[in-house]
Amino acid sequence: MGRPRENAHAVPTPQRILDAAEVAFGAHTFAEARLADIGKAALLRRPSLLYHFPTKDALYAAVVNRLFADLLARFAEAGARGCTPQETIDGLFQAWLDFIAERPAFAPLVLRGIIDGQGPVRELLEGQLVPLLDQIEANIRRAGAAPRSISVRAALLQIGSDSLVRVSSGSLAGPLWGEEDPMLTVRRLFDLSLD
Repeated sequence: MGRPRENAHAVPTPQRILDAAEVAFGAHTFAEARLADIGKAALLRRPSLLYHFPTKDALYAAVVNRLFADLLARFAEAGARGCTPQETIDGLFQAWLDFIAERPAFAPLVLRGIIDGQGPVRELLEGQLVPLLDQIEANIRRAGAAPRSISVRAALLQIGSDSLVRVSSGSLAGPLWGEEDPMLTVRRLFDLSLD
């Protein structure tokens, strides 16, 4: 048996597993993602992975819960900083855009989950997406930034789905969306100044 790689365990094992699983579930459907591949990426054998996460369902749930907990924390921080409606909207949506750019597995994981809905996927996403939308909507209403032209929920879904598809499009994003700043769309939907 070989010696473990130096610094192989600098990151705690559960975090290494979750990091590897996030990438795998972002790259593949729930059914296609393989525990053996996740274990290999986390520098573990499958039995060691199963010690920490006894089933694929449990591992997927842990990945989804961690992603949404991290996203909710960002939204809470951004929502608390906004003093004016525009600052609130800009802060919330910049936090969203930063998060989906920094966590590239998130967008395809959510889109695949909505489309595929296999295993624990649909229930987990519903249990995370609805409270997330509720929190953002509450922050927007509290800030007095509700759009006059459409419902807050409709605006959130339009912006959210657009940005998830944009990020998941990879090299097609430029040709499909052009160079327009996504924040301009947000400000238009929320009837905010375009300064």
